[in-house]
Amino acid sequence: MIYFKYSLPLIFVCAVELLVKFNGNTVCLWKHLTGHECFGCGITRAFHSLFHLQFKEALDLNPLIIIVVPLLFYLWLKLILKNDYKG
Repeated sequence: MIYFKYSLPLIFVCAVELLVKFNGNTVCLWKHLTGHECFGCGITRAFHSLFHLQFKEALDLNPLIIIVVPLLFYLWLKLILKNDYKG
């Protein structure tokens, strides 16, 4: 359990791959309830495209991927560094 924080990106990639592979419909709760897309709609498929190095498709699915990817990377690094240098 102590090394869980290091495996978060791998768990995230596996979760996205499984969601895209086994769920043909949207996973967005907002879209299911209202029928309208939210700002996050398409982000799971955009990550899937990004993992497969399809950058244009990822941007087409959700342009906010440009903000979300660096933010998630920053938060992951912050989690690792904060706990490692706690002393």
